[in-house]
Amino acid sequence: MYENSSLIADWDVLRLMLAIDRHGGVAGAARHMGVTHATISRRLARAEADAQIAFFERLPAGLKLTAAGQVILDHARRVEPELHSLERQLVVHEQDLSGPIRLTIPPALIDRPLADSLAAFAAEHPKVLLEFVGDNSLLNLHQREADLAIRVTRRPPETLWGRKLTEQNAGFYASARWLAESALGQGDLSGDVPIISFNSWPAPVPEKLQAHCPNVRVAARAEDFIVALQLVRAGLGMTRIPKVLGDIQPDLQFVAALGWESYMPIWILTHPELRKAKRIEALMKHLSRHFRREKHRYIVTTNTAN
Repeated sequence: MYENSSLIADWDVLRLMLAIDRHGGVAGAARHMGVTHATISRRLARAEADAQIAFFERLPAGLKLTAAGQVILDHARRVEPELHSLERQLVVHEQDLSGPIRLTIPPALIDRPLADSLAAFAAEHPKVLLEFVGDNSLLNLHQREADLAIRVTRRPPETLWGRKLTEQNAGFYASARWLAESALGQGDLSGDVPIISFNSWPAPVPEKLQAHCPNVRVAARAEDFIVALQLVRAGLGMTRIPKVLGDIQPDLQFVAALGWESYMPIWILTHPELRKAKRIEALMKHLSRHFRREKHRYIVTTNTAN
C-alpha cells in the first residue's frame, strides 16, 4: 500500500505509535516511556523521515493521525499481543540471570526493610536491572507495562499468576498528643470522634466504627496515605491504616480501644508466560522470603496483641 511499508515490521515504530495514541500525545508518551518530550519528537520525526510518510498532522491543538498513520496504528494494535507474547517467551528461554525487571509497587509499601531487601537482591544479581514504577493502579502486565506487580487486594486478576505474600491487619492511629488529651485515649468511645476518611472507602465511615462510636464524624477526606498521615499528625483526627504503615510513624499511636481488623493482603503478580523466567522467578522467591521474615510487621501476633 505504501512505498516504505517495511516500517510496519519495526516494533519500535509501532510501540511509539501506540504510546502516543494511548497516552494522549507526545508529552504523555514521554512520561510513560521515561524519556523527554524532545526524545519522543525526534523518534517520531526520524520514523516519518525514514518511511517518507507523515504519520500525524501537526495542529495547534496537537497531533492528528493521517490516513497512513491510522493504518499503522491499526496494524500495531493487531500485532501487539503476538509481539508481547514472543518477548515473554524469549525471556523464559534466557540462560543467564540478567536483564531488566520492571516492578510496579504502591509507594507506601516501599519502607526501609523492603528497600534494603531489594538492594540485597540487586547486589546478589548485578546483571539484573530493577526498574521501579511507583503506581497504585494495576499496570497492564499483558502489554509489558510491568513485569511484576506488588498489589494490595483481596481479588487479584484471574488472568495473572502470583502468590499471596502476606495477610495484613489495620487499625486506627492518631497523634499521640491528640490521643492523650481525648476521652478516646482513655477508652471512652461515646465522645466526639473525628476521622480522616478515604475517597476509596465504600462508605465515609466504616460500619464497625459507626457501631462502636455513636458520635463519629468525618473531619476530612483524603486520596492517599501521605495526605491522611499529615492531617492526623496535625491533630485533625484519627485514620485507619495498615499496621505496617502505622507502626513506623514515630509521632502516631495505635488507638487500642478500637482494636485491630482484617485488611487486604499483599500479592505479587506476573503474566503466566513470565513465571518461569529466571530473573522473574528469582525476584519472586526473594520477595516471598522477605515477607515471610517480616510477617510480624503486617499482621497482629500474640505478642503484638498484648
